[in-house]
Amino acid sequence: MTIADPTDAIAYVRAIRMIVGGYGAYSREKRRETDVAVREELARAVNRIRRHLENVHDAALTSNSFTLVEACSRAIEECDALRNEVSLAETGCDHPFFSVQKGATKKTIGTLIRHDHATLKMVTKAVRSSNQAEKLKGRGAAELAVLESLNEVLQRISSCRGHFGERRAVLRNLKVM
Repeated sequence: MTIADPTDAIAYVRAIRMIVGGYGAYSREKRRETDVAVREELARAVNRIRRHLENVHDAALTSNSFTLVEACSRAIEECDALRNEVSLAETGCDHPFFSVQKGATKKTIGTLIRHDHATLKMVTKAVRSSNQAEKLKGRGAAELAVLESLNEVLQRISSCRGHFGERRAVLRNLKVM
């Protein structure tokens, strides 16, 4: 989807602003701060997912449900990998993010905004899924139901991880002036 009219991006910007306080929509003066804010929000969400999974892991270990323990461990490893990718991700140039870049096209900035919004939506769904898995385990649901929920969490985290990795392609379109 391309943005023909810059006002079409307003809905995405408003949605991200609700999630990330101080989001500057990659305005020229706030590009670095906005990038940091998005990445910090992703890291916070991944930490929430990890805490939910740790609670399920501990409960499963107590009840000797080693299938659930293994599923939780896989999902926790995927959380750690995503968190590392978010914190260590490249920033678009050989130099710090946007530091030497004087002007990005509106199309590229719009693509970056949409991409970041989609990533934040994906990680929010993963948080909800991990919370659901924790609720199921806490209510004493059948092991199969909890396992299915944990597999959904793992799938969502993996998808989010892949989607975040695509950000590199968007950042390549930023030209140094």
